[in-house]
Amino acid sequence: MAFFEPKMREILEQNCTGDEDCNFFDCFSKCDLRVHRCGAQRANSNLQVVCDKIFRHWFSSARSSPSISLPLRLQLREAVQECAAPGPAPRVFWKLRRLLQAALRELQEEDQ
Repeated sequence: MAFFEPKMREILEQNCTGDEDCNFFDCFSKCDLRVHRCGAQRANSNLQVVCDKIFRHWFSSARSSPSISLPLRLQLREAVQECAAPGPAPRVFWKLRRLLQAALRELQEEDQ
């Protein structure tokens, strides 16, 4: 499901008594307890959702993806956990991209 930004703001700006009232599927906002309204800005990003809902399951254990070297699997697992964590992580996208490209190279080398 996808929404344009104005619609998301409208959905997120609702009455609340706590942060849990400000969740809409995978989009999270914060409750301003002074006015009991959710903030219009998301507290998480699409990248955080992808890391949490997809990548975290792929790289959750050190034994997964045996075609990828153990050091790279451990780095990927750490980067995915960092990516999925709340709060801004501006450099994690590039770190994750670099590690995923390295994993792809390893997988392609194994196929040859």
